This record gives sequence, C-alpha cells and structure tokens, in this order.
Amino acid sequence: MQRKRIGISIYPEKAPLEETLKYLKTARDLGYEMVFVSFIHLQKHQQAEIAVVKQAIKYANELNFYIIADFHYPSLEMLEIPIDDFKLIYEMGISCVRFDSPALPKELADLTHNEYGIDIQLNMSNNDHLITNVLDYQPVLTRLNGCHNFYPQKHTGLPFDFFREANKKYVTKNLETSAFIGSHFGNQGPAGVNHELVTIEALRYLPCSTQAKYLFYTNEINNVLFGNAFATQTELEELVKVNRDEITLKIQLQPDITDEEMTILKWKKHFRRGDITEAFIRSTMTRVIYKDLEILSKKGPETFNRGDVIVVNKNGNSYKGELHIILIDNFKVDNNEYNLVGKIDQSELMLLDYVKPWAHFRFE
Repeated sequence: MQRKRIGISIYPEKAPLEETLKYLKTARDLGYEMVFVSFIHLQKHQQAEIAVVKQAIKYANELNFYIIADFHYPSLEMLEIPIDDFKLIYEMGISCVRFDSPALPKELADLTHNEYGIDIQLNMSNNDHLITNVLDYQPVLTRLNGCHNFYPQKHTGLPFDFFREANKKYVTKNLETSAFIGSHFGNQGPAGVNHELVTIEALRYLPCSTQAKYLFYTNEINNVLFGNAFATQTELEELVKVNRDEITLKIQLQPDITDEEMTILKWKKHFRRGDITEAFIRSTMTRVIYKDLEILSKKGPETFNRGDVIVVNKNGNSYKGELHIILIDNFKVDNNEYNLVGKIDQSELMLLDYVKPWAHFRFE
C-alpha cells in the first residue's frame, strides 16, 4: 500500500482570494500535501470566478501541493481543453484530473499516456466496472488512481459496506485511493448545503479525527481530504495528529486508575492475541513485561460492556497484568479479577472491528 496523505478542498470563487491563499499556506505549513478543486459546478459565463480558481491553483502549485481538479466533458469544453491534449492543464499547475462522470474506458486509459505526466483519477463511488474496463486498455498504472465522491446533503452518503465493496476494485490492483471527511464549520462547497462533505454517511457528525481513522484504518484508503472549506485551525491540527498507521483509540479514563494500571495502558506495543476470543480483545504481553507490578483488586462493576477497557488484577493469578477491551455487552467475570481503567469513546466503538488477530493498537 502507498503511504497515507492528508488534504483539503478549496472553492476560491466562494471567498475572498486572500482567505483561500491563507488557508492553503496554513494547511501546507501543517503538513497537508493535497488540494482538491472543482470546475464542474462553474459555468462559462463565470469567467471572473474561473480566473480566481486558476490563481488559487497557481499558488497551491507554488506551495508544492498535489492538486486534483474535478472535471467532466462539459467543463473541459468550457475551458477549451481538448480531451486528447492536456497542455493547458499542465500550464495551470494541475497534478491530477478527476473525471466525476464516466468517460470512455479506452479514452481514460489513453490519457494516462499524456506527455505531461498528469495523473488520471476515476470516481470510485459508483462501484461499477469502469476501472476494470480501463485496465483492459493498458494504462500507465502509476498515473491511475481512484477517489470517492463527497455528499453534501444529509442521508446521501455511502453506506459503509458499499464503500468497502467499491474499494476492492482498486485495492486489489494496488491503485491509490482517496476519500473525504467533513469539517463541522466550513460552509464552502459546490452545493447549496456544504456542511460535512463526507463520503460515508455514518461519519457525518463524528469528530474529524475519528472520521479519518475510520478511513485510514480500513487500509483501503491512502488519502483523506476535507471535502468542504474552510476547516478551522483546530480541525486542521486535529487531522494532522491522527496516527494514520497504528490503530489509536480515544479512551475516557476512570478517575481511580492507578499508576500501575496506567503503565500497562500506555504500553506502545499492544496487539490482539492471534487465537482470538469473541468476548474481548486480549493483549497478553503486558502480563509478562509487567509481571512484577502489584495490581490490587478494587471495587468496580460486576458487568462490563462493549468498549470497556480492563486490566486483570491479582485475583486473575497468572493472568495478572493482561489488558482486555470488552467486545460484547453484559459481560460478567468471576472472582472480581477485572479492574475497569477506562472506556473507549462512544464515537470510536466501531473502530474495534478493525482490531483483527495480531493487529497492533494503542490509546490516546
């Protein structure tokens, strides 16, 4: 799998140009590498708006962003760009042309052979066989990738299972993939309603960092971009801090957690034991590494629920020091051998499904 990157979207015609340029500079300074911009919603009579978009692209290019521009046949015609000659696109500073609506498979494959090294991006969200047909015509694979749509209107985003099914067609061919998360404050986008421009509906109202984790931890999405603009400084920084490779779970700590329990919790090499149980995620090496820690039993709940994080106390005998994340509700243990140390944040409970046998995980 290719490395994982983060990006933003810009709509320069929707704000004073200086604000867009400032947003680009802020994002680049934080480590953002990709910019998405669209020509699809612009009309031929909007020449002033088109000029502003081109200015923003020029500046993004100067900042060394990878720039994805969304086109379809009418928008290419509007800009007088021949489908078989990307010279004007190259001169604009665009790195990748995304075709939002389907084009002819051979035409798309031929475009990857363009003399300017511009990448071609396909719409992944239709879950159709376009990518298979394009591959029949021997494209340059290093110049071909996929990107999902975003969905401004509530209830129109993709179901999670459908999203993953669509990913397979690209992942199995080792093609780079992208998807969108939504800012909760940005109001710029291509539609009348532009809050939370997400790919997956279930992520629409989750924290930005959690949205990104759901995408990155599938190991099916390389790049995560904000779909709407402007994300706030806090949101931009929140996404930067996401561990893109190690499953990292937000935890609400118990007020009575001990130093010994905290030592076990903060261990950076937790992994789920390979011979799994359905009842909980079991990290066992801590019982070996921290075998000399004194973990006393303490009064706590007798019943545990999905997302509860526990450390086995001395009543567990040789299992003392193991860390478990409960996966089922109304789980009970005997002998008061579980010390509750925290609970996985409600917004991230679905991430537990990603913790497969031998998968590493950590807490934040």
